[in-house]
Amino acid sequence: MIIGSIVLLLFLIGVAGISSFNSRVEKEKTALFNSKRGDQKITKNDLKNLPNLIKNHLIKTGVLGKPKYCNATFKQTGMIKTNPEKNWLSFTAIQYMSSNNPGFIWTAKTLPMLIRDKYVNHRGEVKVSLLGLKNLILFTGQKVDQSSLGRYLGELIWFPMGFLDPDILWQTIDSKTIKATITKNSQVLDGLFIFNQNGMIDLFKTKRYRDIELENFIGEVGEYQDYDGLIIPNKMTAIWDSKEGKQEYFKADIKGYTLL
Repeated sequence: MIIGSIVLLLFLIGVAGISSFNSRVEKEKTALFNSKRGDQKITKNDLKNLPNLIKNHLIKTGVLGKPKYCNATFKQTGMIKTNPEKNWLSFTAIQYMSSNNPGFIWTAKTLPMLIRDKYVNHRGEVKVSLLGLKNLILFTGQKVDQSSLGRYLGELIWFPMGFLDPDILWQTIDSKTIKATITKNSQVLDGLFIFNQNGMIDLFKTKRYRDIELENFIGEVGEYQDYDGLIIPNKMTAIWDSKEGKQEYFKADIKGYTLL
């Protein structure tokens, strides 16, 4: 009887912690999404000053006629590795992205851990919580801001309206490569987008902080599919390209997509 009561109490505490964690994420999402800037639709005129590589890519993804300022919610399943020596952990996640207030929130469950990664208002933050009750990890600061900005830029592949952000400057490198320079507040970050023979993005490369070290980062995308009228990759793999070699640490598959 006593053991059963203790188990029930622990279960209820865990449920309450998860509920509290989700409630905080919901408030952050509401703040990210509640910055409506207008009802303009994307036209060819919005693309006219872009280099041909990114212009043609955006046309193929289906952005024409889509809202210029909008939000997206998409579900993921995947695997994450927190350390090269550790095993892969499976997760389910929801990601929120916005072109009203450029940024993202990513919240994942790999029980008993809850994870929330975000870039909002020019600030990044990574939080790992034990059932929403205790923070195991909380990373903030300039290096996190820079790394989160790099993730935001690369994951615009999943939210192509964001490529129209006026804070992104484009430079053609060669017939298959274009450089994007994004400036947010005092943060400046370069990223390379490499295109395949069909004019779609295959790879994203930049430098991001891995703990305190600046490392080469690669984002590999999967096949392109139609999600809510957008042609975007169905998966992405994140890779650290360090002196020790390439190390995959994140794999995510899109399982549902809603454009708002």
